[in-house]
Amino acid sequence: MKAILLGLCLLSLASASGLVETKLGALGGNIGSNCDPSLTTYSVTTFLVTPWPPTKNVYLNLNMTGTVNQALTFQEMDIFVTFNGVNFYQETVKESGTYKAGQTATVIFKVFLPGIAPNGKYGVITKIKDTAGAYLNCWQVAFSLS
Repeated sequence: MKAILLGLCLLSLASASGLVETKLGALGGNIGSNCDPSLTTYSVTTFLVTPWPPTKNVYLNLNMTGTVNQALTFQEMDIFVTFNGVNFYQETVKESGTYKAGQTATVIFKVFLPGIAPNGKYGVITKIKDTAGAYLNCWQVAFSLS
């Protein structure tokens, strides 16, 4: 029951939306890394998580910005969570936005980390899909809660 509750709370997304940005602005540096270099249709240039490092009882604000390398429409984002190296939770969030090759796209979403989250190592992988069902990118972030 605790694992189910944590799974529901850990990635209860307060908001998720695909937005076109005309420039990167002052987003700062990356947190995380590309987890599949073969997926290059949406090339992530900035992935910000605030606050960093994550703590319990806070909403994490996640901001993923990148370049779309061919004309397409975002359909959804798959989010995969591991806890201490074991697959723990998966969620699919609807996305939208139609882009031309070379445009910048930003996906902004929030994640709540409840106070009951067990201490340990977490991994979060995000993947955007287009309307044809193809994955466009893969980004991973790892952190520990104590």
